[in-house]
Amino acid sequence: MYEWKLNEIVDSGICARCGTCEVVCPNNIIKFDEKPYIEEECLRKGHGMCYDVCPRVSSGKYQIKIREKFKEEYYYGKSDIEGQDGGVVTAFLKYLLENGKIDGAIVVGDECWKPVSLVVQTAEDLLKTAKSKYAISTLDALRKAGEMGLKRVAVVGLPCQINGLRKLQYFPYLAKYDGELGRNGKPVKLPKIEYLIGLFCTEKFEYNKMKEVLSKHNIEIEKVEKFDIKKGKLFIYIDGEKKDIDLKEFEICPGCKICRDFDAELADVSVGCVGSPDGYSTVIIRTKKGEEIKNAVELKEGVNLEEIEKLRKLKLKRFKKEVERRRENNEYISFYWTSDYGGIGKRADGTYFIRIRAKPGGWYSIDEIKEILDIAEKYNAKIKITDRSAYELHGISGFDVEEAVLDLTNKGFITGSEGPLVRATLACPGGGNCSSGLVDTFELCKIIEDKFKERPAPYKFKIAISGCPNGCVRPQVHDIGIAGVKFPSVDEKKCNGCGRCFEVCKVEAIYIRGETSYTNYNVCIGCGKCIKACPNEARDVKEEGFMVYIGGKTGREVVKGISMKINSVDEIINLIDKVLVVYNKYAIKPQRERLAAVMKRVGQETFLKEVMKLMKKESAY
Repeated sequence: MYEWKLNEIVDSGICARCGTCEVVCPNNIIKFDEKPYIEEECLRKGHGMCYDVCPRVSSGKYQIKIREKFKEEYYYGKSDIEGQDGGVVTAFLKYLLENGKIDGAIVVGDECWKPVSLVVQTAEDLLKTAKSKYAISTLDALRKAGEMGLKRVAVVGLPCQINGLRKLQYFPYLAKYDGELGRNGKPVKLPKIEYLIGLFCTEKFEYNKMKEVLSKHNIEIEKVEKFDIKKGKLFIYIDGEKKDIDLKEFEICPGCKICRDFDAELADVSVGCVGSPDGYSTVIIRTKKGEEIKNAVELKEGVNLEEIEKLRKLKLKRFKKEVERRRENNEYISFYWTSDYGGIGKRADGTYFIRIRAKPGGWYSIDEIKEILDIAEKYNAKIKITDRSAYELHGISGFDVEEAVLDLTNKGFITGSEGPLVRATLACPGGGNCSSGLVDTFELCKIIEDKFKERPAPYKFKIAISGCPNGCVRPQVHDIGIAGVKFPSVDEKKCNGCGRCFEVCKVEAIYIRGETSYTNYNVCIGCGKCIKACPNEARDVKEEGFMVYIGGKTGREVVKGISMKINSVDEIINLIDKVLVVYNKYAIKPQRERLAAVMKRVGQETFLKEVMKLMKKESAY
């Protein structure tokens, strides 16, 4: 056996046998025979794309969901096409093909019920695949589609396959690189996956073992016309007769025992018979693309959600039982589901940390701190306070992560502020708390958090608010930095030239001539100290607002943001929004290109002109 990083997943029985790893290998050395293996030595020992797309290494679900804006709409329906439970999937694919939405569909056909991955390009060929198979299948036709030159495809798959393909869609955001290059210097050629159609699934079986069980009941698999699973039984249709076998007689794929996804929750649209009348399919629409199924099939409301929820709970119960069994026997577990939630990270010692998104401005009530302490104590966690005023709970066992996150959520905390998204807004104490503060940083921070918290971005996106130009939170080196400013004017009738303003000015922007003080506005930073310090009330506010910095960063390279004066909070919100829009437009290297790098590549002036144009367009309405 060759050394391969995914051996820890495959050999431990956690492998979902989805086949995604086989599809993405640029050297085509991963093969699939009921489960994946490598047929020759891998130069990087599997430390590459195959590992990064594996849904049993991590689900990537949190980052995927905030980008897809998933929802759940339940319907049932059937088409006029003969197929499994009303032929809904076939009808949708037929619509997509005939309307030029896709160049082909990746579906599962069969050879005597042994699943075979197929590329289908015509409605006629679709009809030949319109039945359900319950044995392990692969996705190798996706690779064939790329080699055939197809540009856009729809894929029909089981929940594990949909998870792997969603990770492939968002690969740079999850894996932090564009994709593995093969020995020829090129990545694997794959079409763009336009639609993901998920199938309800409780489990799947190994084909040969399934065939053996059928044989015990004197059933020749070659003569079977249709299979169906309902109420714990496998129904077999032969020559118009229906037979059934208890599912307990079949040995399910080991990886299915640790699966917790019944209805392919990362699909654009999910389809299955559970919850619908006989002859119909339940349809769960989750994305904008999924809504297009309404153009192909007439859908009705009234799905029995209790039936769906019952199977979800059943699968989750089996998952928990398998996790506990592995725990008791000290067997390997990848804890792939921890990435279902935001703010979860793995520590060097194999335990996990949970980051709690900082409260606006880093202000916590006594009760909130007590609640965090109670949860930390419950899970024997260490506490770290980050430089953005967030609490992190460290040293949590993988077995406890989900429960700890749910405890925090129930107390009103958000776990997150980690990864390629808008991080928690950093703010100094500000006006009303600090003697130098010119603006209420808490209120501004709250408005920004309400609008932008956990908003996806190409890379981490950091915002800082300083109550004055002192910049204690370093607004100049954030993606967006904000500092309150007040520039002074002088009432010459009240000024007597006492010099107090001159003494408090830190930047020497004030000079005295006779009985009057003057301000050099080329030097003045708008800190407002002279206004507060004047004993004669001779200094007033000439202009106030915010100095905003765009495109700053620290780290390996320190970049100071481009500064501009902004007068209102509404303008700040508009600016942040449009900066994110333009950043998303021009970023070509997710997780490797901060805003500063994109602005430099595009041209700072070009970038900001586009931001200003979008801001004015919104203001016009």
